[in-house]
Amino acid sequence: MTDNTAPKPIHSEPSLLGKSATSDEGRGFRHLGAHIGFLLAILLLAANMRGSIVGLGPLAEIIGTDLSLSATQLGLLTTLPVLSFGVLSMFAPRLGQKFGLEATLLTMLLFIAIGQGLRASGAYAIMVVGTIILGAAIAVLNVLTPSLVRRSFPTHVALVTALYTFVMSSGATIAAFSAIPIRNVADGDWRWSLGVWAVFAAIAFVCWLPMLRYRHVASPAPANRLSLWKNVEAWWLALFFGCQSLMFYTGTAWVAKIFIDKGISEAEAATLLTLFNVFGIPAAFAAPLIYSKITNKKLAMLVLHIPLMIAIPGFVFATTELPYVWAVCLGLGQGSMISIALTLVGMRGSDPQTSARLSGMAQSVGYLFAAVGPVLFGALYDLLGDWQAALYFLFVVVAIQLCAAMRAGSSKKIGAD
Repeated sequence: MTDNTAPKPIHSEPSLLGKSATSDEGRGFRHLGAHIGFLLAILLLAANMRGSIVGLGPLAEIIGTDLSLSATQLGLLTTLPVLSFGVLSMFAPRLGQKFGLEATLLTMLLFIAIGQGLRASGAYAIMVVGTIILGAAIAVLNVLTPSLVRRSFPTHVALVTALYTFVMSSGATIAAFSAIPIRNVADGDWRWSLGVWAVFAAIAFVCWLPMLRYRHVASPAPANRLSLWKNVEAWWLALFFGCQSLMFYTGTAWVAKIFIDKGISEAEAATLLTLFNVFGIPAAFAAPLIYSKITNKKLAMLVLHIPLMIAIPGFVFATTELPYVWAVCLGLGQGSMISIALTLVGMRGSDPQTSARLSGMAQSVGYLFAAVGPVLFGALYDLLGDWQAALYFLFVVVAIQLCAAMRAGSSKKIGAD
């Protein structure tokens, strides 16, 4: 249900702007302005969806030392948000139905500010609580944003998804790049590096307040529609989502530390992690456009996996030989994968309601799978005292990811009667 002041889908704009009556022209420009407002609002959400999490990676070494944490405990701070994504994603569509998309998303921005503020406390137990709150809020953003895109821009899903994943990746890059400099400016106090993202989320919350003038409530799916949990295509998409998420969050948590343990300085390791995120930005923007241009979707998926096929063997077997090459290729591969996963969630649903449910199901299963990564890597390191065994696991994940991607990229609509 949509109120009378909300913008019509973007594909209706040409007819509005093409009318000669002055009143109709005014309506058209108002609707165009509303679409621009919605696009900016979506991009503001995207900017808060990864930075709070990624900013912890470059600080892992000093946080672990200051708080006397094991690698497993450090991994938990990265895994808890992902675990929250998995557990809570399936409930996010219901929140959108009950309270409206705009009110729900606004509230989640407030929770991100609170959660990140708690993470900046410097007390491990409070950090864990804040991480859970932060993860829960981002879980809802993850699920409902593709639905907002599909509803507001039904004929431009790939382009708008490319834009918001571009901004999401940019936020992650800024977080990785700025964490150490902010800590240094604050006389070594790493809490400031985390706290700045609480302030940014609070600013985003204030900027989002005007969106309350709209209230979009997704209609529940028909009772007789086949459950997505029984749909094989939905499961392939969920598996693909899980593999790419596992790779991203494991890399975010441990890439810098792995480089450090292999003999690279802390500053250079932070630079490598920044490159990992920087090169994900153009990849996140370009991947949906490349994917949409290649008719053979299996070939498209294979092409988009090439950077990972280069990066993983190099990173595992020649970590310090060409570290900048491996970091760049990892970034290109992961930037492409998250963007493609979100695009498929938005495009493959037969309607916006199904897209919201598909988003909830794919992200719930996917993130629960992804939550294994950072903790497993940390646990293997604690157990064996070496990263090599954990790194071999990356080959298995990429192989499964490629197989799932071949099926997830089908053009068949999920949920269609």
